[in-house]
Amino acid sequence: MMKKIRNRSLIVWLLAMAFIGGMIYFSINLIIHADLWASKPQNAHIGVDGMGMAGTITDINGEILAYSENGNRYYNSNEDIRCALLHTVGDEGRNIGGSIQNVYRSQLSGYSFIFGMGLPDGLTLGRNIQLTVNSEICKTAYQALGNNRGAVFVYNYKTGEIVAKVSNPSYDPQNIPDIEGNDEYEGVYVDRSIMATYPPGSTFKLVTASAALENMTKSELENRTYTCTGSDTIGGNKITCYEAHGEENFEQALAHSCNCYFAQLAVDLGADKMTTQANRMGFNKSVSINDIDTAKSVYDVSKADKNQLGWSGVGQYTTLASPMTMAVISGGIANGGTPIMPYLIKQISLPFGLPNIPQSGNKGTQMLSEQNAKTLSDMMRYTVENEYYGGGFNGEICAKTGTAEVGGGEAAHAWVTGFSRDESYPLAFAVIIENGDSGYYTALPVAAQVMNKALEIYGQ
Repeated sequence: MMKKIRNRSLIVWLLAMAFIGGMIYFSINLIIHADLWASKPQNAHIGVDGMGMAGTITDINGEILAYSENGNRYYNSNEDIRCALLHTVGDEGRNIGGSIQNVYRSQLSGYSFIFGMGLPDGLTLGRNIQLTVNSEICKTAYQALGNNRGAVFVYNYKTGEIVAKVSNPSYDPQNIPDIEGNDEYEGVYVDRSIMATYPPGSTFKLVTASAALENMTKSELENRTYTCTGSDTIGGNKITCYEAHGEENFEQALAHSCNCYFAQLAVDLGADKMTTQANRMGFNKSVSINDIDTAKSVYDVSKADKNQLGWSGVGQYTTLASPMTMAVISGGIANGGTPIMPYLIKQISLPFGLPNIPQSGNKGTQMLSEQNAKTLSDMMRYTVENEYYGGGFNGEICAKTGTAEVGGGEAAHAWVTGFSRDESYPLAFAVIIENGDSGYYTALPVAAQVMNKALEIYGQ
């Protein structure tokens, strides 16, 4: 009998110790990660209540994008700037998943584990956040997109600072419209610049060209000519071009955006080399921007037949890319083959007058050699000068357009990606216009407006 009592006591003691240990572990983790706990969707009431005292968000020049006054949250005085930066700044709810006001809600609100949101106004721990974006360039991008659904992504390929990150459709966070059931706002909560992926079309030929430069000799590529008749049979099925380009070399094929040339090039390189190069250039990996997870761009030809491998080399088949990925590819080419990864937050202030926390961009994986990056850069410049007739750009811009077929009778997506060679504004960019039909006619003019505005600002 006494043995049973001792066993029961031991069990009770062990259970009590386990409970106490669990509570200690939970409490320590709650204290350490209080700000993350406060940011969880199920605790949204904490963040929402705190936005009336939340810190200020500014752009790279100190332009106020969001601020609190008398318990209310306000936004920039210009409606186009408010709409342009909705997906970057966010609204007072949690509608925009990757926005600053969602991801950094607890830091902005000054949530304290000990005091919660109960600190007096003068003692609030809410932090101010300065972003890397330029609100005027963002406004220009938003205006250039007009009624088109799509996105613009621009960043400094030397520092990694994101200069413009704009997604459309958008809405005014100061005067939120009735969104539910309104076709005009379908998909409005998605940040198309970093959270959406599309078939990249001919912009992917930069990846195929890189694979060729990295795996073939200079003489092989210089002597590689092809006569495009408008179509070619690869793997028993046709690869088609928009027109017959005639005889062309490597540089001319990129400028003409010849599907037949690049499909055959992808087949000659093979699935392994194409996959290796795509991985080096940012596909099939997750990328985070200041704790904001972005969509993974995908290149998978593991089950592709010869014809499908050919189509993958021109940015079709199952290939998907985000505007951010394509901008980083252009930035890597511009930066001698190695990209500096984008970042959005310039600095976060600390309470009680402590020094700010500076941020910076990290060096990414080397995409291609410095010499091959220079060769591809020259090819992109040749394309702008000889096929796009300058593209409407002021300054020395290198670029590649793309028109990505989507099927289902819908118009193709329109793309352009590229960069400035001008040292005064070392910016890389990507523009996507959903169902825009033509990269040259639809996406290129948007990019020109944005980059010309950037040159105007940086030139000052």
